[in-house]
Amino acid sequence: MNNLSIKIIVFITFSFLVMMAVGCTDPQEYQNEEAVVFDESREPVGPWVLDIEQSTKENAYYRHVIWTGRYMQLVLMSLKPGEVIDLEVHHDHDQFIRIEQGEARVLMGETEENLTYEKKAYDDWAILIPAGYWHKIINAGDVELKLYTLYAPPEHQKGTLHRTYEDAAEYHHDHH
Repeated sequence: MNNLSIKIIVFITFSFLVMMAVGCTDPQEYQNEEAVVFDESREPVGPWVLDIEQSTKENAYYRHVIWTGRYMQLVLMSLKPGEVIDLEVHHDHDQFIRIEQGEARVLMGETEENLTYEKKAYDDWAILIPAGYWHKIINAGDVELKLYTLYAPPEHQKGTLHRTYEDAAEYHHDHH
């Protein structure tokens, strides 16, 4: 096994253990927190349980940071047909993406000019992006692409909300 394969296995195992550690055995617990998911005025602090599939599919915002911990962050995203998560790289952290609805075209590579990895991803698929890899995600379908992403460590400011792709692009332009 090569070094990249080992890193991916370690990341998947870590992500699974974290999700299990905050998991819920009682579905009633979620019902008490449901309204918090789309409450723009606050982000839950500390432990939290939610129906991730339902929350992701109901999310109407391009980017909505809904939970930020010390070492990880959960972000919901909704991309209209043709919209993208622009080409970017995270040098100091890995990223996990899960698609709940839609079809994505995934591009990755070790340099900005050489995106040699290209795959299609669909409902219930996961995308694992190692630190240092350039990546771009394109909604390649005719319905909204609904996904959630885990950054470890956090990527965005706690509570970030970009209603549209244009809002996110403007924020990125103003802060880089």
